[in-house]
Amino acid sequence: MENLQHQSGNTERRVMSRIDAALRINYQIISDDVALNDPYDPNFVLPRYFLLLAELDQFDHALNYELEQLAEKDQQIARILSLFNQKLNLITGSLYDAIVQSMLPIPEHVNFSETGLSFFSEHPIQEGTYLHLTLSHPENFFHIAATAQVVYSRHEENGKYRTGAYFITLHPQDRVKLSECVSLTQHKD
Repeated sequence: MENLQHQSGNTERRVMSRIDAALRINYQIISDDVALNDPYDPNFVLPRYFLLLAELDQFDHALNYELEQLAEKDQQIARILSLFNQKLNLITGSLYDAIVQSMLPIPEHVNFSETGLSFFSEHPIQEGTYLHLTLSHPENFFHIAATAQVVYSRHEENGKYRTGAYFITLHPQDRVKLSECVSLTQHKD
């Protein structure tokens, strides 16, 4: 079932639960002929910090899967490798905090669900425009790339433009990450 949000006047029809979060967001306007391309396609401009964090995220996921498989065969070796992984995480975490954190874009207020998002932009973006987006959660819950289509862009009191868009291409595992983050946040409240 495709869940899309549409803007009609000042009322929105939202099917999925949405949350507000501070995310690192980058976007670029793209042509309609590349809007359906894989959002991780190297032809899109992906920020270096995003690539690093996304690769680390994938590596952690694969490592955790392999440790689970190994634990079924040899718990002692799995435990030793798990301890090495924890040590490596502490080392990379301290490097991340000391070096990388200072170079990352400041998280911005974003309202999102697994089907779309709204964010503030400096300039209006025409309805129907396609965007390539990278979204990174500051606590490393997810780092995803997607393409989206703008549904509205309206001037707000803060002098910026609230821009709403729905996802056109989003990997299934990235949709799950967004859904899990929404669910976790809602259960905390």
